[in-house]
Parts: sequence; C-alpha cells; structure tokens
Amino acid sequence: MRPRLEPLRVAGLTAAIAALGATVALAATSKPAQFSDPKNDVSGVLDVQRVSLRLASDGRLRAVITIADKISPNTMLARTGPPGSVCLKVWTDADADPQATVPDRLVCVTARTKDELRASVFEQDELGLPERVGSASVKVNRSRRSFVLRVSQSALGRPTLIRFAVESTRPGCERVSCIDESPDKGAVRRFRLR
Repeated sequence: MRPRLEPLRVAGLTAAIAALGATVALAATSKPAQFSDPKNDVSGVLDVQRVSLRLASDGRLRAVITIADKISPNTMLARTGPPGSVCLKVWTDADADPQATVPDRLVCVTARTKDELRASVFEQDELGLPERVGSASVKVNRSRRSFVLRVSQSALGRPTLIRFAVESTRPGCERVSCIDESPDKGAVRRFRLR
C-alpha cells in the first residue's frame, strides 16, 4: 500500500512547481540581444567590443559589456578630470526616436574607489541633468574584460520593449573623441522584456 501525501506537503510541492514554471516562463519571454563593436575605434582603456542583454532567472535585466583590455576599478579613475564611465543607454518609450531624443534611463558604471565599482540608474529628460533613481549591481567577470550589470525592471519603469545602446567615456577626458558609442553612429538595438 502506497503512503498518502499529506495535503500540506502536496500544496507546498504544487506551489514550488508553479514558482519554477513562472521563473522559466519569465526567462523564456525574451530572446537575448547582442552586438559587436570594432576594436581600436577609440583610444584608451574603455574600448567597447561586445554587448549582450538578456533577462536573468530572477527577472532582472542582465547586461554584459565586454571591453578590449582588462579592466578594474583603478583603471577607471583619472589623475585629473572625471573618472571613466560605461553607460547602458535605454529608451523605454515605444514612440521615442533615439536619433532625436536622449535616452530616458541610463545605467552607468564608474569607480567608487580604486578597488570598488558602483552602478546607478538615472532618469533623464530633454531639459535637465540625469537624476539618480536607483542602483544596479555590477561586477567584473573572471576574464577581467567584462562588466556584468543587473538592474531591476522597476528601475526602468517596467517597459515591455526597450531600445538600447552603450557609451563609454575614457577617464580624465571630456572631449567627444573620448567617447565610444556602440553600436556605431548612433544606432540602437531592440530588446523585448515581456
């Protein structure tokens, strides 16, 4: 004779299976997006080579931004002038024209100290400076060439579809020639979140 499962154990098992199914469904709702950028199209330590976006299993947006050379928080600091930065530029409005409007969200990485990175989410409009609206997690991967960013969908306003690009700025430099735009020439890519 087979033992009968207690109703509470059955309910717990059912809830666990439903949660697992929801996580798998969430991860399966969007296809990863990626693009490459030419090496040596800018000088300096923050020459972007590759960008990929996907949804992580926890529902956060996961961006991997690969740089041509090895990176550390210390390489982003400048002796004079602003620190280097790498920003994921995000347009969340389905009707926005990326050629004519600034991105309404920025997820930017810079150095807090010579040993520590920080990532923040900013909201911006056409008229003012970006305003910090949240944080994101950032780490450098094992190869020391990629930033791995994770940002909650709520920090982006929970859009269904985004358009995105990446911009890096060399440490200590404020000239346009110090900026690497990826993809080139103001192009953007689409990524469906739901």
